[in-house]
Amino acid sequence: MPRASRVRDVVVTAQPDETLLASVAVLRHLGARITRYDAEAGTLEARVRRWLRPALIRLRAEPEGEATRLHVESDAVAWTPMFRRFRGGLLDVVRGGS
Repeated sequence: MPRASRVRDVVVTAQPDETLLASVAVLRHLGARITRYDAEAGTLEARVRRWLRPALIRLRAEPEGEATRLHVESDAVAWTPMFRRFRGGLLDVVRGGS
């Protein structure tokens, strides 16, 4: 039985291409493997294992004024805590944190 995907948004003060590059670093830190990256389309796809189950994560970056709205979709089990870690890591990277 397929799991339902959940979509959440993150708004960051960076350009879409910078946001996607920062997302790659954060997703890798979370143990994900990047499977597709299309800078021109502003999309990224990654695979991760959560509690021994494979999960798909899709990102779509859209310009929003001086910022970027990043749509994050996943079918991962217990996605909320992982999304919080992703969002926190992304905001830290974009702000120039560690």
